[in-house]
Amino acid sequence: MSMNHVEQDFQKKVSAEIHLVSEGTNRFRVNTPFQFDDGDHFVIVLKKEGTDWILSDEAHTYMRLSYDLEENQIIKGERQKIISNALSVNQVEDRDGELIIYVSDKQYGDALYSFVQAIMRISDVSYLSTERVRSTFKEDFRTLV
Repeated sequence: MSMNHVEQDFQKKVSAEIHLVSEGTNRFRVNTPFQFDDGDHFVIVLKKEGTDWILSDEAHTYMRLSYDLEENQIIKGERQKIISNALSVNQVEDRDGELIIYVSDKQYGDALYSFVQAIMRISDVSYLSTERVRSTFKEDFRTLV
């Protein structure tokens, strides 16, 4: 499948604003409109490993989580359950901190859709910081009373 067809599949299944930028042999940056809360775009790379094509965040998602949370808060407890669920539901693998998804049967758009969903759900874990939960709890409690 040519990269033009891959890009068209991404655009058809996910967003017309998606574009591929070549970064060398069998490696492409996937530019999407999807952003973290601070305005930085998701890091997504399409690359070939052996005979397989994969999408990777190159460990960027977990790195961003570490800005707000300690590592032990990410790898244990309820946050880890949320992250594990987001990964399994979307068929994304955690490869030592790098999130990847294999593109099967030339379903590039479907793989990208699942990958973006996983990144969004994982990045939402940062909203579970103690201070944010405390402030929303107090607001909800005042409203209830």
